[in-house]
Amino acid sequence: MGDSCMAKAPADNGDASPGTESVDDKANKSARREIPGNLPYLTSAGTLRNVLDRIIEAQRPDKFNADYMDNVIKIKGGGGRMAISILKKMGFLSSDGSPTELYSKFKTAGGRSGAALQGLRNAYPEIFKRSEYAHSADENRLNDLVVEVTGLHKSDPIARQIKGTFNAIRSYISNGAGTDRAVDAEHVPDTSTPPSLPNATAATAESASGFNLAYNINIVLPETSDLTVLNAIFRSLKENLLR
Repeated sequence: MGDSCMAKAPADNGDASPGTESVDDKANKSARREIPGNLPYLTSAGTLRNVLDRIIEAQRPDKFNADYMDNVIKIKGGGGRMAISILKKMGFLSSDGSPTELYSKFKTAGGRSGAALQGLRNAYPEIFKRSEYAHSADENRLNDLVVEVTGLHKSDPIARQIKGTFNAIRSYISNGAGTDRAVDAEHVPDTSTPPSLPNATAATAESASGFNLAYNINIVLPETSDLTVLNAIFRSLKENLLR
């Protein structure tokens, strides 16, 4: 049997002409089942992996359609058509088949992991509602998540195919991805109060080798019209920083 599509998948076969349905396409339609959670899957997860590998290498098209899949990606039949639907669900393609910014990011070495993670979250929102770090889950936990969403038995072929398709996408995600936001938050400097003048660093410092370092110092003046206060501030600046 050819590659199956997703639960409740739209009948999106790229640009295939009416009346030219292939044997694989007919098999796909007959094999579809309505599965809670609308989790995408292919019967052969390797098909999606091959498509993603070739996306990295191939030139970005204006439209990623059945013709491009057949002649550039070199994957023909129902499996390739259904991979297009999954790419749309991932947010790699728009509804008309135009590659998105996420698609372009996936093609780059530096952006691939992040794009794959976002694509996985887009394609499997019901799983990520139950576990924010589902992309890091071990196989047993992933099994449990699929069963929880779909209600299928863990040995059901479709449950295995959902997990295989999920794993095909997450194989592009580097270890530790998805924690960047938490790490960045920990390193945001606290600018709620300006540093006091006595502890301010010098405007310039010269090392023993003669290399000059320059510092930018932002000073927040108090809201006051009292010249005594302002004079005291500028006197401190002159004595401590502007020597």
